Amino acid sequence: MKTIKLIIIVLAAVFVSNCSNKKPNTQEVSNENLAVVVNEEPVEVSLFDRLGGTDGISSIVDDIVQAHLENPVINHVFLPLKENPEHFESFKTHVKEFLSAGTGGDATYTGKDLPSAHKGLNTTEKEFLSAVDDILMTLSKHNIDEETKKDMLYILYSMKGAVIGL
Repeated sequence: MKTIKLIIIVLAAVFVSNCSNKKPNTQEVSNENLAVVVNEEPVEVSLFDRLGGTDGISSIVDDIVQAHLENPVINHVFLPLKENPEHFESFKTHVKEFLSAGTGGDATYTGKDLPSAHKGLNTTEKEFLSAVDDILMTLSKHNIDEETKKDMLYILYSMKGAVIGL
C-alpha cells in the first residue's frame, strides 16, 4: 500500500513538474522586427477615400440629388434642373468635383464658387438643415462610418454662411 501511495505521489510530482515547465505558446519577435512595428506611423485615410473614392462619391452624390428631388422642403430648387437634362448632368458633375476636391481627391472643381452658385436662391435655415439631413441620411444608406459623417457635418456647417440667404 505504501508503494502505491509513493508511486502516485511521484507521478503527481512529475505531472505537476511537466505542466510548470511548459513554455507559453507565444511567438518570438526579434528586437529588429519590433522596432519596425513600433516606428511605423499610422496611415491617415483621407475623407475622399473614406467616402469610397471617385466611385463612392459619384454614387453618394447621385443619391443625395435624388433625396433632394424627393424632399418637399427643398425640391423646388432641384426639380427645375431636371427640365434641362444637359444642365442637370453638369450640375451633378460639379457637385461630384466639389466633393471630391474638397475631401482630398485629385479632381479639379470647374464650377462656380459657393456664394455665386447659391446667389438668388435665398436659402433659409430650414432648407439648409433639410439638405444636411438628406446628406447624412444618404451617407448612412452608403454605410459610411460615424466619424466620417461627423467630418462631413463639420464641413457642411463650415459652408453654411456661404449658402444661406444669398
